[in-house]
Amino acid sequence: MIPFHFLDFVFFLFPFVIIILLLFRFRSKQNSTKEYFQAEGSLSWFVAGTAMVATTFAADTPLAVTEIIRGQGISGNWIWWYMAVGGFVTVFFFSKLWKRSGATTDLELIGLRYSGKEADFLRGFKAFVIGFLLNLVILGWVNLAMLKIIPVFFPNVTGSHILIYLLLFGVFYTSIAGLRGISYIDVFQFFLAWIGCIIFAYFAVNLPSVGGLEGLKHKLDANKILFFPNGELGTLPWDHFLILLTVLWWSSWYPGSEPGGGGYIAQRILATKNENAALKGSLWFVVAHYFVRPWPWILVALVSLVLYPNLSEIESGKGFLMVLQEGMPSGMMGLMLSAFLAAYLSTLATHLNWGASYLVNDLLRPMTKVDKPDFYYLKISYGIQILTAVCSFFLAVYGMETIKGAWVFLLEASSGIGFILIARWFFWRISAWTEILAFILSPILYLLFSVYLKAVFPYSIFYTAITSSIILILSTYVLPTTNREVLLRFYETTKPPFFFWRGLFKKNEEPKQIIYPNRLIVSFLGTLSGLCFVFGGLYSIQCLVWSEGEMIIGLPIFLLGFFGLYVSIQMLQEKKES
Repeated sequence: MIPFHFLDFVFFLFPFVIIILLLFRFRSKQNSTKEYFQAEGSLSWFVAGTAMVATTFAADTPLAVTEIIRGQGISGNWIWWYMAVGGFVTVFFFSKLWKRSGATTDLELIGLRYSGKEADFLRGFKAFVIGFLLNLVILGWVNLAMLKIIPVFFPNVTGSHILIYLLLFGVFYTSIAGLRGISYIDVFQFFLAWIGCIIFAYFAVNLPSVGGLEGLKHKLDANKILFFPNGELGTLPWDHFLILLTVLWWSSWYPGSEPGGGGYIAQRILATKNENAALKGSLWFVVAHYFVRPWPWILVALVSLVLYPNLSEIESGKGFLMVLQEGMPSGMMGLMLSAFLAAYLSTLATHLNWGASYLVNDLLRPMTKVDKPDFYYLKISYGIQILTAVCSFFLAVYGMETIKGAWVFLLEASSGIGFILIARWFFWRISAWTEILAFILSPILYLLFSVYLKAVFPYSIFYTAITSSIILILSTYVLPTTNREVLLRFYETTKPPFFFWRGLFKKNEEPKQIIYPNRLIVSFLGTLSGLCFVFGGLYSIQCLVWSEGEMIIGLPIFLLGFFGLYVSIQMLQEKKES
């Protein structure tokens, strides 16, 4: 293993020093749960959007991308690039609706949208299942990634011991920072991790054993650098590609890409200062996540394939880290360690705060109905964050073997839920009973298609999504609907498109403000333009780097997407910022 030099220690200590300084500057005032979990709705679009990106850059992300590329080449990245479709739909169709709702968490929307005891049950059930159980799974695989990363940098130290110290530090600053402090720290952590990966990719590609981009291209199988799948062995199958783009983005629940927005994405949208900031912040997140960030990971993953062609599938993700052993300059080990620590801590902090917000705001408070001051609930949230961190540690060390297994299971088991999370904004007949049915149907259909009928990924998701959607639509005409007064109040508050809510209103009864169909057209234009911008941009870089494909196709699509985004944003922004 390459020994640490002075610069490595400097870079290693650097993020801890900056986090402490930012903590004192931007920490939460800790005077209300709304401040602690939502920063009193005061974040700028740039801080909120960058914080979203930082959270999605977990320590395991470059390793997962490396594993994908070693197996299916660049085209394999469509297994997560497809999520950009749902991301842009959230930007243009839902970001403003979320902000108008005035909710503290996305689960609070259940109490605004539905009525009856079934709504109370649904809100509490989701708070426990998502805020604690699924949050543990997510933090478990993030911790598991760190357990694989730590030995590369500290081969003579027990990885679980270092992980304990990292968890303690993460819980410490998360508890003090609140969402405001976490978000500003996330901005620093994102740029540290991103710039570190860019520098790493530059030195990796220019290693003598690689020979620059031209040398890398000649040393790779031609299928590994294809942007689109071609049906050949070693690339993403065409049928998988089509299912990802047409079904998966709206059907499956996945942290950071929930259909219709949700989770910590909705939390950051709700924390923005106004509707315009909500729109631009969520847009910056999608562009940065899918377009700005991936290429350094891709290049290092391809370098690892050249240098270590015989790694097993289980060990393939480690290829990203193993490149660090190949003649890197002094300081690179410390810089990349800092990058991984920044990625890990940003994800840890957000998930601890987000999970506690569910358990306090959406489970404990509604269930106990005790008139206690906010400080009482803040103290409980500290305990919840400590408990979550401890449980996630033991899950990673003793109860989880692979990151990929948890990820695929989550996509498959939730593939009947996504449809209803979108439909509840647009179709007034959707009720809490419908959403409860979706949560029951999804795992049952998963077991039917995936376990009993042996359908493989992503066909298991396709069958579950289509079947559940049909059943759920039909059920809305059988199951009880939400109280009409609640629906009218929700409509007046969030102002969803009137076209889909027309059936709620009686004759000659027109709402005060109608979102006309032209807004929907602009939203469609913005979504399509965003996809052209991101995918056209990625393809243009592909052409520029490898001289593969047609730049004359990619660049015009990219520029057209940019123009369409600009026009759409201008048309959707409010004239006056609140």
